[in-house]
Amino acid sequence: MTLPHDPYITAVFDALTLAGFNPADAFTDDSDTSGSHCFLRAVITLEPDASGIEPRRWPHGLILIWEWHTGIEAADGEPERGPSWEWARLVDSHGQCGEREALTAVGYASPAYVVESLRALIERRNQSTPAELWERATELDAAGEGWAAAEARKAGE
Repeated sequence: MTLPHDPYITAVFDALTLAGFNPADAFTDDSDTSGSHCFLRAVITLEPDASGIEPRRWPHGLILIWEWHTGIEAADGEPERGPSWEWARLVDSHGQCGEREALTAVGYASPAYVVESLRALIERRNQSTPAELWERATELDAAGEGWAAAEARKAGE
């Protein structure tokens, strides 16, 4: 099944690869919060050997996480409506991760900007380039909104 964010995550994966980070894995899915409200998610895994990230700092690697939430449960502590990027340290070789933290990339950041955000994280510096959106951000946002409307209709059935 093709999900609304598949083309975006593919573009980010390709940009990371071109930049020499060589992601070990990536997946997209639609998940749910507390079993009630769905959201879109993508996870990109970077391992120390293949990606060039510092093995002493991240012995098991790290993950980049993109999510698009409906905002339905925002009052209950779930994320607000829309997209976000986060990262987390992998704490073992089985994919368990530590505390998630915000990545400096905006939710619809261009793939090049996501790469620059990762570089800033790895190099322990502030983001040095102006934020830029993916050229298909409007299309992705509309697809996310359409997906959310369809999920709401399903929930109401």
